[in-house]
Amino acid sequence: MGLGVAGSYLALKLSKETAHEVHGFDLLRKADTRCAWGASKHELSRLLGTLELDFSEFILFEGRKLRVIFEDGHEFRIPLMGLVSFDKDALEERLHTEAQRTGATLHLGEKVRLENLANYDLVIDATGVYRSLLPKIRNDLIFPNIEYRVEYGGNPPFDDFAVFPYPKLGGYSWFFPLASGMAHVGGGDRFHRQKEKVDSLLRKYPGRVVKLISRPIRMVPPALAGPIWFRNSRQTVVGVGEAVGTVFPLLGEGIIPSMQAAETLSEHLLREGIDPEGYEHALIERFFYFDPIFRAIQAKWKGGWSSALRPSLIPSYIKVKRMEKRFGVEVRLSHLLEIFNRT
Repeated sequence: MGLGVAGSYLALKLSKETAHEVHGFDLLRKADTRCAWGASKHELSRLLGTLELDFSEFILFEGRKLRVIFEDGHEFRIPLMGLVSFDKDALEERLHTEAQRTGATLHLGEKVRLENLANYDLVIDATGVYRSLLPKIRNDLIFPNIEYRVEYGGNPPFDDFAVFPYPKLGGYSWFFPLASGMAHVGGGDRFHRQKEKVDSLLRKYPGRVVKLISRPIRMVPPALAGPIWFRNSRQTVVGVGEAVGTVFPLLGEGIIPSMQAAETLSEHLLREGIDPEGYEHALIERFFYFDPIFRAIQAKWKGGWSSALRPSLIPSYIKVKRMEKRFGVEVRLSHLLEIFNRT
């Protein structure tokens, strides 16, 4: 249930690689992107390549250096290693088409309730932040954000990706180039300053607002996003993607982690069958490095960040450093600490 990027990818993967009968449900009749479309071409190429899809067909813009600009005017630039913006609507539509071609039945524009799904061996909640089937998370944390698609024509204010961190590391504004003079300009914030900050950015760098495309984002990592699954007398229900906290806490990036969660579930089903406990363990293990970063950010929000906490970030830094191409950026500890210390 839910045919965004994670649900669509999973529907295709299961219908193509297993003998399962796959049905997908979504309230929307067609893809309607509500995020900034920025991600690593390397990891998306790997994920889609397993399904014989060519991610390069969907790329709109490839960055060279990410500008990190602080409120006091200080900035530094992070070399990029394949960070791109891409046509997410077109990608989701292709996933829908391929899933149907390989045997999945997709019910687009159809509302369905859990009680209507009693005949299925496994029900998968891929409804993102809404978590329509799974119980509520006890200590959930959802960030509001606001984002606009803006047309700048031949005179965009930035020729590459740019982010603007907020004080207390509560969030940031972003400028993500698309194509043909278009960009996504938005912001998300733990302390609800995003509208003020984004409106200020648009006044400073005015363009023609084409569309408002904002949505909330879940920030708790998988280890804190339980229950990740449940059973009742008739059903086994498991979650994938943002429904179970697969958003990287420092960046608010969820496209790739959500697809990786779908990959983890698919691989686990192939090896073990329907084993939700084993899947939960595999999911938390895969995203273990989200946890220390999330806790350090929480300390920052509460005014408790200090140099004494730096060692707690080292395991996550080592993991992220080893996955530079997955993130599409050159990872330096000095940059990470400067962001923590300057906000």
